[in-house]
Amino acid sequence: MAHHESTALIHKPKRRIGPWLLVILFFSASAWAAKPLTYKINGLDKELKQNASLYLDNLPAIKPRQLDEYRLEIREALQKSLRALGYYQPTIEFHRSRKTTNQLTININPGQPVIIQSLQVSLEGDARKDRAFKRLIRQNRLKVGDVLNDGEYESLKTGLNDLALTRGYFDADLSEHQIKVYPNKHTADISLTMNSGRRYRFGPVIYDAPVSKATRELLNTMINFERGQPYRSEKLSQLNMDFSATGYFKSIEVRPLKDKAVDAEVPIFVSVIPKTAWELETGIGFSTDEGPRVSLSIDNPWMDEKGHSFTSDIKVSQKVQELSGRYKIPYGNPLLEYYSLDGGYQRTTIQDTDSQLVSASINKWKKRLGNWDQDFFIRVDYENYTQGLQNSSNLLLIPGMSFDRRKVVGNPMDPRSGHLYNIKIETSAKAWQSDADFIKVWGRAKWLTTFFKHHRFISRIEQGAIWVDEIKNIPPSIRFFTGGDQTVRGYSYDSISPRDSSGQLIGGQYLSVASIEYDYEIIDNWRIAFFVDSGTSTNSYKQDQVEWKTGIGPGIRWVTPLGPLKLDFAFAISEPGSPWRIHFSMGPDL
Repeated sequence: MAHHESTALIHKPKRRIGPWLLVILFFSASAWAAKPLTYKINGLDKELKQNASLYLDNLPAIKPRQLDEYRLEIREALQKSLRALGYYQPTIEFHRSRKTTNQLTININPGQPVIIQSLQVSLEGDARKDRAFKRLIRQNRLKVGDVLNDGEYESLKTGLNDLALTRGYFDADLSEHQIKVYPNKHTADISLTMNSGRRYRFGPVIYDAPVSKATRELLNTMINFERGQPYRSEKLSQLNMDFSATGYFKSIEVRPLKDKAVDAEVPIFVSVIPKTAWELETGIGFSTDEGPRVSLSIDNPWMDEKGHSFTSDIKVSQKVQELSGRYKIPYGNPLLEYYSLDGGYQRTTIQDTDSQLVSASINKWKKRLGNWDQDFFIRVDYENYTQGLQNSSNLLLIPGMSFDRRKVVGNPMDPRSGHLYNIKIETSAKAWQSDADFIKVWGRAKWLTTFFKHHRFISRIEQGAIWVDEIKNIPPSIRFFTGGDQTVRGYSYDSISPRDSSGQLIGGQYLSVASIEYDYEIIDNWRIAFFVDSGTSTNSYKQDQVEWKTGIGPGIRWVTPLGPLKLDFAFAISEPGSPWRIHFSMGPDL
């Protein structure tokens, strides 16, 4: 009896395993069957296949057991995808493999394409004389003799409607828009007619009630259109960006009042809410010229209704500590025409220079889009310094002027091409109680070009001259030094200049620098570079007195939204043994 009970215990677990195995197998089979269908398309070229796949992807997930239910929908999706690209009589066959039940093989013969045999695009109304419409029609990609393409047809329709809105044809209507397809002939006729009606013009600018009279006068200097000019929406977009660029406002609204147009003149509504709070901004950075750097900016962009503003900056690094402030007073367009009262303190400890500079200036700025920006200034500098063996101080009254011009093609943070020019002239004289007589002229030019998409050249020249009796008569901030990330790589910051009897740097009367760099994009946003920099700071260009310093080497560029991060390995080949330095910097090339 004990043996019988033992036998029963041995056999009972075996009877329980069978149902559990069946359950596991059932759920495994169910899970496999629940997988949606995948599609394998044969017989189409790359473009047709991609379009067919897009249409199939828009269908719901279809389980294998639902194929018969959705067979018609799959066929219609494929037919639509082919018609969109001009194929109206395809042959479509479905096949399912017993081995891969979740895959549907689709064999397609697209047939003969439909060819455009006539194309008629007509304009009625004021748009008949508008070159922008004529250019759009001329450049559209639909051509007689080409395969019909629904996407290009819709693109032309959308282009006509968008152009009408952006150029002030608010009553425009596509009175005729149709494609007549003759499948048996494999041909199609396209006809489009736009009745643009009249073109509206800019009307008066209407300010929101809370906008004060003084603020209206300030904003009027920025209005980029005149009443009666033909309407263009990009003018309003640019005006909105200009208002934003001033930094004055926390809320801006610029829009046409189409429903209030009178005699085809559209009033333009403007509403702004000024910023009233002080703004605080902090930052950190690093360059091999200055090392780690922290900064703090305190701004009040809206001091009063006339657009006065104030900015103060504190920048601290191991070599340079700076406190500066600027009070801006517009005398016209606040982005382009303003006075500024500038002041600041700078402590510089670089190489053999230990300088403390207190400066204040009055500037008149005039910026001209696409032309030279101008700055005329009168500055007072007091500098107490040690330069090599020299300990001295200077009080200088310096009138001067600077001119800048910058052109960028493409993304300003990473342009495809462009140029940058800077010129600065300043002078001082004992006749107006300055401690020194001098005239200083400095200029720089930089060019960038991209060719064959992945190849870039960046070239740069810099030249300066100071007319002064002796270099020791002027402070270090006026003298020329060079070397570093932005000038001659391979040398430390401001380490190139004439030296005194003890071998310490004293600065030069003349400056010459030239550079050329080649960049190649190896993958998106990554470039390798090779550069050659050469330059000098000297008190004479006589052959026995001038020392030209040259640095060469490779570099790496990583393009970020804030501009390229640049890592350079530079060899100072003018020095014994060609010592090398690593240079790190960040920012746009122009």
